[in-house]
Amino acid sequence: MNPYFALPLVSAVACLVFGVLILAREPRATTHRCAAALLLGGAWWGICEALWTLAPDAESAFVLLRVSTPGWIAIGPVCMHLFLAQERRPPRWVRKALPLAYAIAALFLVAAWATPTIDRAMRREPWGWSYEVGSLYGTWYAFTVLSATLGTVLVLRSAASPAESRQSPWVGLSVAVPLLIGSTTDGLLPALQVSTPRLGVLSFAVFGALVTWSIHRFGYSLIAPGSFASRILEAMPEGVALATPEGRIRLANPGLAALLGAPVAELLERPVSSFLIGLELSPACEMREVECAVETATAQLPVALSASPLRDKQGTLIGHVLVIRDLREVTSLRSRLLTSARLAAVGELAAGIAHEINNPLAYIGSNLRALREQWCKVAYARRGGDERIDLAELFGEGVEMLDESLEGVDRAAAIVRDVRAFSHGGTSERERLDANELLDRALRVAAPQLRHRAQVERDYGELPPIEGARRELEQVFLNLIVNAAQALDGPGTLRVRTARVDGAVEIAVADSGRGIPPELIHRIFDPFFTTKPVGEGTGLGLSISHEIVRRHGGRIDVTSELGRGTEVRVRLPAAAS
Repeated sequence: MNPYFALPLVSAVACLVFGVLILAREPRATTHRCAAALLLGGAWWGICEALWTLAPDAESAFVLLRVSTPGWIAIGPVCMHLFLAQERRPPRWVRKALPLAYAIAALFLVAAWATPTIDRAMRREPWGWSYEVGSLYGTWYAFTVLSATLGTVLVLRSAASPAESRQSPWVGLSVAVPLLIGSTTDGLLPALQVSTPRLGVLSFAVFGALVTWSIHRFGYSLIAPGSFASRILEAMPEGVALATPEGRIRLANPGLAALLGAPVAELLERPVSSFLIGLELSPACEMREVECAVETATAQLPVALSASPLRDKQGTLIGHVLVIRDLREVTSLRSRLLTSARLAAVGELAAGIAHEINNPLAYIGSNLRALREQWCKVAYARRGGDERIDLAELFGEGVEMLDESLEGVDRAAAIVRDVRAFSHGGTSERERLDANELLDRALRVAAPQLRHRAQVERDYGELPPIEGARRELEQVFLNLIVNAAQALDGPGTLRVRTARVDGAVEIAVADSGRGIPPELIHRIFDPFFTTKPVGEGTGLGLSISHEIVRRHGGRIDVTSELGRGTEVRVRLPAAAS
């Protein structure tokens, strides 16, 4: 028995093992299928070579050579397909050349099986059998080397990130071994009528070992990077993208394409900054549910962005994983919830507002009745009645009553105007605002509830403008003021203070009420949680306020002491100058 048969047999087993491992990792990925096809073809080639080494005669060896043809005849197109599949934007002419390459390989297969133009005979050598090549063998050899070289250039050109560049030498080595050693011993030398032991199958085993090793070391292989769980990404409604460290889209799912209104192919290599408004990716950025907007062909859409750096097993940055969630429905629901909360706050103040409007209405009615009596006296005097009636005095009193009535009308109109402006849904567009002015308006709306139970102390500082949604911030300040007033068991003090602190604006509302127990203070921002008696609160005021302040880039803190009162501090960033 010729001991040489062990070399192709062991190499075939190695190719089989590595091919199965790579295919099992991601069976739907084109890159994994192509890499497995090369290795499984090499395994078939190696098994046939081991058998023809032991063949008793040239005819049997030649039959086994032809049986092995499918394992090696299409090496060039499969290499080209492998590297083309993981190139982000391959040249169009290369994509069109791939089907042609497979068609040419099929013609070579037919020629190898039906004619002696590829292999024409076998001859005995010390290590077994060697083949004699035909007239088309040189053409097939040049075609195979050209196709594999073209694919190699594509994959090395696509290694743009530092992590991919670190794999490039290993990629070059894994391709160079079968391209140089295997094609030389099994292709070039036989074409030159030089007989040597064949190492083609062994070189493919080395190729499989290097690919498997790179997957183990780096977590993925540049040759066979996989589909990044493409089936899961295609089913996700959120937009998901893999961006390069430089901020260009490398991979995008249909959800992102639907959100931006562009095909997936048009998003590849597109800068993230071209559609993401107000945020930039940094090399180590990590964001969770940051609200921003994306620019589409027709409008700007509110979205929530999560971004995480993607690194290989060596800790080298590969890129960024972006998850973009459409917030249009959430924004609409949030707007309706805020409007409902404002109406609920107005409802809590309704009794005081009614009393506040009733006072001017009472003396307006009284003045109008007095004016009616006076006009009756004037009419009586004009008809020649009592000459003792002093018309000038009557007109003077009438003017005073009219002025007093107009003042009452203005007071009622101002109350209605403030309440209507507060309860209106308004807009969530950001603008430059004066925090002191917003507090004054909130205090005017809450004035009916404060007048008989709290002495309001104002301590306003010189503030820079803040940037925010007017209605939302008014909602926050009114909630804090009403909560402070309701915390007073009897007449007490409500202190409103503003100051500039570390480049931000701080608004503090403090009361001298009952305070919050320490075991409950961590729950005050939970929805529907309230320390007020039944019927006095919905439990939504502070939770909504906390969410509004968070969206404005600020924070809200609470300190409380039983029997001494509570202070709520809102800190908002100052607007850029």
